[in-house]
Amino acid sequence: MCRTQHAAHYLYFMISTMLNILRKNPLGFRKADVAKTPSRVLPAYIPILFVTCVVILLANAFSLSQRLQALKHTNNMMMQTSRVIDRLQYVNVLIMDAESSTRGYFLSDKKIYLGPLKTAQQGLGKEFAALEDLLDEYPQQFKNLTQLRTLFTQKMTLLEQAVAVFESGGLKDIVGLAKLGEGRDTMDEIRLLTVIMVQEAYESQLARDASYYNEYRNAVLVGMLINAVAILMLILLYRLNRRNFFNRLRVEDALQNLNESLETQVSARTAQLSILSRHLISVAEEEKARLARELHDEMGASLTAINMDMAGVTKKIREIDPQLAGRLQKARETLLDTIDMKRRIIENLRPSMLDNLGLSASVRSHCEDFTRLSGIRCDVDIPEEFDRIDPLRTIALYRITQESLTNIVKYAKATKVTVSLKIEGTDLRLQIIDDGVGIAFDALSKPMSHGLLGMRERTLLLGGTFIVQRGPNNRGTVVTARIPVAS
Repeated sequence: MCRTQHAAHYLYFMISTMLNILRKNPLGFRKADVAKTPSRVLPAYIPILFVTCVVILLANAFSLSQRLQALKHTNNMMMQTSRVIDRLQYVNVLIMDAESSTRGYFLSDKKIYLGPLKTAQQGLGKEFAALEDLLDEYPQQFKNLTQLRTLFTQKMTLLEQAVAVFESGGLKDIVGLAKLGEGRDTMDEIRLLTVIMVQEAYESQLARDASYYNEYRNAVLVGMLINAVAILMLILLYRLNRRNFFNRLRVEDALQNLNESLETQVSARTAQLSILSRHLISVAEEEKARLARELHDEMGASLTAINMDMAGVTKKIREIDPQLAGRLQKARETLLDTIDMKRRIIENLRPSMLDNLGLSASVRSHCEDFTRLSGIRCDVDIPEEFDRIDPLRTIALYRITQESLTNIVKYAKATKVTVSLKIEGTDLRLQIIDDGVGIAFDALSKPMSHGLLGMRERTLLLGGTFIVQRGPNNRGTVVTARIPVAS
């Protein structure tokens, strides 16, 4: 399987290389042909060379696959021979243990010695069945196995008869039975036939070992030969690639013109995507506000009513069933946690302080939470006069502040943050300054800078500008968002 995979990968590499050569230099120009107009007729040697490479590699893959199957079959036969030898030896051990166990029984008169005999009675049938499956394709060995099974059956019958004679007449009858020598002859035949079968199995295994080696050697030689041919093909491909160099110089001018056209299209598409992004931000904020209102009005009222009902029920049954009252109290505590979780979800969706107390109080509250959770000092300079700006600008300024503080916690390693909002001419200028490690110069151009891109799109949505730069002395980061004041 490994050789087949290597051959497939090699074939894929060669075909890909050929296709690239044909795409880059379909006509095979020489250096002197650069200034000439290329012919549109493909030279015959290129497709011939390509087809030759493909045929050679396909033949190599097919050959490796066939030889792999042959090696696999030879290996399976070797394993089968080993299993036959192991089972023959195990069967021989079973009958010898059974014979020894009957002798121990005769000498000690203890039935505990008959354990190996019972094991042989139970296991011989299973072992012979397995041997029949293994030797089904070998008539001579199967014939020997049939004879061996008959001898084992006779031996087991003699052992069982000896046990019966001992139990009825004692050791004296066993001695008389032993003088007849019937069991000895059967055991000698078993040993002889077992040796013959094991020897034949070893000879078969040696033959398969030799076959396995020959198959492996042939596979290596064929693989080396085909690899040598493939190397020659690669040399030819290298020569074609050299011819392609000067032709590619001429193509670069056409590619330059095409790139300029593509850049124009990309700029137009980028502008469309930017407009779509701003629209999605606006829709997302509206959806968050709607969802927050529904959670506050509908779910909040329902949870509060449930809390009041549970409080009343708990108070009434506390004296009747204190245990049940305790369980209701725990349920009420869980309900209160749910109410608190609902409040946090609503605040994340749409901070209620923005609508009730204005931008200044909302940013101050968020900065207090930021300081409590991160340990970073946060100073806020936002006069209350900005509480009267329109909701669209309010939520944009709040989200930019929120995202900036999140980035500071993740990346800045700062100890102090300053958030300020002022009016400069006709613009609102929001500025977040930290004393951290500073932002990378290419941060805005990275594809995964979703937070910075989102802040920029929010600013552009309102016709403003968004700038991220390093602070004074190349320390810290300054985030500046300028948004025109609503007319």
